[in-house]
Amino acid sequence: MTKGSARKAVIKKEEVPSWIYILLLTAVAILGWVLGKFEFNIGKATLTVAIFAYPFRYFIANIITKKYGYKETMNGISYSACLMLLFMIASSLLGEHNVDYVPVTGEIFGYLASQMINLTIYYYLYMNTDGNKLAILATYIFAMLVDNLISMLFISRMTMVDAFWRTYFVTIMIEAMISIILINYDTKELIVPSKRKPRRRK
Repeated sequence: MTKGSARKAVIKKEEVPSWIYILLLTAVAILGWVLGKFEFNIGKATLTVAIFAYPFRYFIANIITKKYGYKETMNGISYSACLMLLFMIASSLLGEHNVDYVPVTGEIFGYLASQMINLTIYYYLYMNTDGNKLAILATYIFAMLVDNLISMLFISRMTMVDAFWRTYFVTIMIEAMISIILINYDTKELIVPSKRKPRRRK
């Protein structure tokens, strides 16, 4: 049995339906957008409370990857993005009756791009390594670099000043610290691939 088929056999034994994790991913994604309305300051940097929720989006996506595989996770990310977009539009229409599609587009685009980057790299690490924590942390950080850059560019209308970069790097630092905690739980469920070759039957 090859390593890939062994992983698929483990995935098939999972009893909890995948849609539960997809709903959880969607809930965290929507929560992050809602918390983005609340701001606080660290020195001269103005941040949003959403930074405490964003790392969990990659953590949950990684759980789906380990339990159900690459394709199911990609579907889950797509579903969660669509549901999040519907929630954004509905809440904007019901609240202010005018939708600013520029930040909404940035939020969705940043979410999809960063999740796909995280998923692709993480799946490769999952299938070919024994779960190196530094590599997984680097994957988290790289995905968050892309997500924050895209969403902040759309919010600021492509205007980058000193305050932009100050907020950007402070945000990444805080999210990286949260990710350090998450990877301790992330790597626990990694299935270390066996290096022994199966014996041939006589």
